[in-house]
Amino acid sequence: MDDWQDAAFNHRRIPHGRSKKRGKAAGKTGAGVFNPKTALGLYELSGTAINTLLAETDDKKACFEIHELTETPGGFIGSLLIGNRMKAAMILAGSRKLLAAIVADENSVDEDETSSVEADDPQTHADHDEDETSSVEGEDLPTQTEHDDTEAETELEARDRKDNERVAAFGKNSFRAPKFWLHWQGDVTTKDGEEVRERNQGYVSFAGNECSEFQSTMSCKALGWKDASMHGRRVTGRARRAPFASSDFGLPNPGEGAETDSGLAGRQ
Repeated sequence: MDDWQDAAFNHRRIPHGRSKKRGKAAGKTGAGVFNPKTALGLYELSGTAINTLLAETDDKKACFEIHELTETPGGFIGSLLIGNRMKAAMILAGSRKLLAAIVADENSVDEDETSSVEADDPQTHADHDEDETSSVEGEDLPTQTEHDDTEAETELEARDRKDNERVAAFGKNSFRAPKFWLHWQGDVTTKDGEEVRERNQGYVSFAGNECSEFQSTMSCKALGWKDASMHGRRVTGRARRAPFASSDFGLPNPGEGAETDSGLAGRQ
């Protein structure tokens, strides 16, 4: 073989996009997709504002917990406990607009649940059952239908589909650092010992899709916080039911866009 041919073959250029390295990368498709369930769990808070607050109380725990996904796709339900100075329910979402919609939906759900509890009065059910018995007297009551299995399967499928939709709604948060707006509502004890009820806002930025830690800012008028910086480190990834909801801290429902406004009221 001639010298020029040897040179050509020994120094041939590999075009961009045809190396084995690219082939390996292609096999990692979807590796960066954010799974919101990895964010569930308990986080320990620290930071100048947190440490200053804990120094003024005997209870030295500062806990930020994410319990579950919201019924409206795209959000989280959480809780916040800082010593015996702050106790609040939280809602997180990937945008201010979505956060406002979820807060409105959660308040609506809470109101519906309250109405349903009132409707569960035993006497009301007794009167209803009596009326129902009278209306079907002389009629053949239906036995267990042959469609029970089909209906049960349909309910299971619907539950799975809704769960998948709630997870898929976080697709746009699949970044190196998933970020969320935060709405909180709860009780705060000021330095002077006054107990007030407040709603305000914050922001959370996770260090990565594994959600092992995050940086956050939070505002609280009663404590003099304006975008106070804090750090969260996950203690456990085990999710548990929220111990309380926004409805447990009664304040007038915020209007559209009110997630950016603080609400402050004396403790009732």
